[in-house]
Amino acid sequence: MFEGYDVLIVGAGPAGCAAAYDLARVGKRVLLLDKRSFPRHKACACGLTRKTMGALRYSVEPVVERVCREIVLQIAERPGAGALADKGREVRVKTRNPICAMAVRERFDDFCLKQTLAQGAELRKIEGIVALREVAGGVEVDVAVGDGGVETLKAPVVIGADGSNGQMRRLASQLENGSPSAQDPEWYARGFALEAIVPYAALPTKLPEGDGPLDLVFDFSPIVGGYGWLFPKGDHINIGVGGFVPRTDNAANNDRPHERVTRTLLNLYTMQKLGVDLAAVGAHVTGQYLGLGGHAYVPRGRVLLVGDAAGLVDPLTGEGIHSALVSGQAAAAAVLEGGDVAAAYARELAGLQETLAFSHRAARSFYATPERGFKVMRTPILRSLVLKTYADGLPHTKLLARLAKAVA
Repeated sequence: MFEGYDVLIVGAGPAGCAAAYDLARVGKRVLLLDKRSFPRHKACACGLTRKTMGALRYSVEPVVERVCREIVLQIAERPGAGALADKGREVRVKTRNPICAMAVRERFDDFCLKQTLAQGAELRKIEGIVALREVAGGVEVDVAVGDGGVETLKAPVVIGADGSNGQMRRLASQLENGSPSAQDPEWYARGFALEAIVPYAALPTKLPEGDGPLDLVFDFSPIVGGYGWLFPKGDHINIGVGGFVPRTDNAANNDRPHERVTRTLLNLYTMQKLGVDLAAVGAHVTGQYLGLGGHAYVPRGRVLLVGDAAGLVDPLTGEGIHSALVSGQAAAAAVLEGGDVAAAYARELAGLQETLAFSHRAARSFYATPERGFKVMRTPILRSLVLKTYADGLPHTKLLARLAKAVA
């Protein structure tokens, strides 16, 4: 058994690095564990909002490929597979200040990891997590190593930052409930997104639906309970389709929106928006589950979940990096506070969870009748409030108060 670390962090993405950075820079001995070698590809549109940039402890300017000051919102009369956006309903929102910075997730994560290691955190590649055990003085973690063996690590606190597909959430739930099988807790939900990388060089001279190749587009036409997007990067467009919210009609199998996000749908959407067949241009297509439901997560014991592992993706926008950073930093603060780390983490995480609970309610309302949301976005004063909430993280209580005052 290897001991000697103050904290073990499973997952070296934004959430894990956010926690490790804050802990390492004050002298805590931190070990990051990850299955992948960096840099590694990660499916993510990687639009960095102003609140995300503000949450970072360092500048990420070296990996920013484009800055956007305009958002294009689109909707069809009847959203669904094959539906085309109605240009007459399109809303363009321009601002003086940048709304969103564009990066490539592979480069962004690698950059963040390097900043974290420079603070003194350590990184070790593993093959996976086998088991967790609470013991006197902390938590034991059995990890699969490269030679096919299993090694046991121990630390006072373990942070689970291994994303929606990782084992930490299930093993922590198993540890908490004493269950013989590792399953997702009841509060956890999943969305699903598919994305493709299409080089600008592969685009026709004029895009079929009249979009600009540098437009930042959120299109609520191609799927119910989600949206399609066009995110302009340095040399390519990131195009994707994601489902976040279940439908509320009477169809029996519509409670899992990710089942309707398929390569066929993505290719159809890409043909409609970009005039490009993904297979013909050899576009790189990847998928990713998104962790939802984290507004109901209750930290327990000495295993703290952060980011997607804790279901902290915003269900209204699908944004996950901001929550990853904030939750990672909250976990670090709880460790530094000492005492009951779960209770401390719950306090540190409360503000983010309140915002996500509001987003959960707002998402169900908006995706049930997207046109109602578009009416808000066509009203200048309301549009500015919603945009500020997206970009800067205006607390939901202030947003509601200002919306109520504006429509009074």
